[in-house]
Amino acid sequence: PNIKERKDESCALFTPGREMLVQAEHIPVHLGAMPMAVESALSECEPGAGDQVIFNDPFSGGTHLPDITLIKPVHREGTLLGFAVNRAHHGDIGGETPGSMPGHAERLEDEGAIISPRLAVKGGKVVEETLRMLSETRSPGERTGDLRAQIGANEKGARELNETVEKFGLEEYRTFTDQYLDYTESLVRNTVEDLPNRTYSAEEELEWKGRNPSLQVEVSIEGERMSFDFGGTDGQVDGNVNAPLPVTRSAVYYVLQSLLGGGTPFSEGSYRPLQIEVPEGSILNAAPPAAVSAGNVETSQRVVELLLRALQPALPGRIPAESMGTMNNLTVGNDNFTYYETIGGGTGASPQGDGESGVHVHMTNTSNTPVEALENSYPLQVEAYHIRRETGGEGLYRGGDGLLRRIRVLENAQLSVQSQRRKIPPQGVEGGKPGERGENLLIRKDGEREKLGNMVTKFLEKGSKLEIKTPGGGGWGKPQE
Repeated sequence: PNIKERKDESCALFTPGREMLVQAEHIPVHLGAMPMAVESALSECEPGAGDQVIFNDPFSGGTHLPDITLIKPVHREGTLLGFAVNRAHHGDIGGETPGSMPGHAERLEDEGAIISPRLAVKGGKVVEETLRMLSETRSPGERTGDLRAQIGANEKGARELNETVEKFGLEEYRTFTDQYLDYTESLVRNTVEDLPNRTYSAEEELEWKGRNPSLQVEVSIEGERMSFDFGGTDGQVDGNVNAPLPVTRSAVYYVLQSLLGGGTPFSEGSYRPLQIEVPEGSILNAAPPAAVSAGNVETSQRVVELLLRALQPALPGRIPAESMGTMNNLTVGNDNFTYYETIGGGTGASPQGDGESGVHVHMTNTSNTPVEALENSYPLQVEAYHIRRETGGEGLYRGGDGLLRRIRVLENAQLSVQSQRRKIPPQGVEGGKPGERGENLLIRKDGEREKLGNMVTKFLEKGSKLEIKTPGGGGWGKPQE
């Protein structure tokens, strides 16, 4: 259901030179990391015709362990046309807790099986060792089914790329790809050239174990070039809010694409005018064996807010107030099932109007799991699911509202939550008020309520309930206006 219903998956095509040519406009944290993923994985494992490479290692171009990536070379009459690539979030990949996203993890191995780049398909046949590896996860039938879906998706991508080349001819196709990469580069250069030449800075704080690690950035604009320097960011911690470098780069690419506007062509050529510096061993460029599951889903959201805050003076009237700044990750499971979901909330208001309510924002961009699909697939019952009215920050324009979701477990299970904005609310701008913070609650069978932290793993007794309240967005402009 996480892949089929929520669409927690992404696809892209790459050139023979391993440059990202086109991607589905879907999950930014997947897509922005793909160029590093392809380059890193193919430098370790070189597939032939009929092969596909599999990996999930965040330190080989991955994002976090549940995200499994497959890369297929596409050939036509012996000529390499490029690569079909997809990435999908599997419901479980082993580790200490169902769903492979424990709130307390300190090392990557705590979070699940680490798959270094290797062949999942050789000569058109699935490698049995890969299937055996997935059979050691929880609900292995679901895992291998999702893997075969990924293999099939890349096969379809390869067929359609071949049909495109057959339609236009190889030379015209090659000419087009070269020109397309150059064209998207020129679009970014023209956009950057219109911005005031200066250096902009901002700082954000993460919520983690009672302390607030600092994220810092300086964005420098000089002519057609734009540089992002994350120096001053705190060092990596003994927890899972660390982000691997591909995730941080994803946040930069997402903000850049947002500045270009919807419908603007985008490729790896778009990245050429950018320079990104992230200190090694920092919380935004963690080194192994750091745990990183929340870095992918939570820290990435805060990096987006950090960058947007820095760019507000450069783009007055265009940057909205802060959105909910979290994915509100919820995992519930046992040895028989694993349910995972990110839950939407409120976006920040802007000079154009109120924020949106109850939507997925920024780096997640997935759907919700329909109640019917959730209850049909898992021993769970959804008791409440609605918008939290008036939780967006007040202002001339009001921030979007968060959501409330209450789920009863029908079997003993284990819960893991990874979230932010439970202490520090999303801020308004231009006099707008903050949005309301989120809250995680455990409601036991006897009705006793326990407030949970933002990063937690907890046993759930059959009949108990979990209630997630997600944040609203910040307001824009003074409320009295």
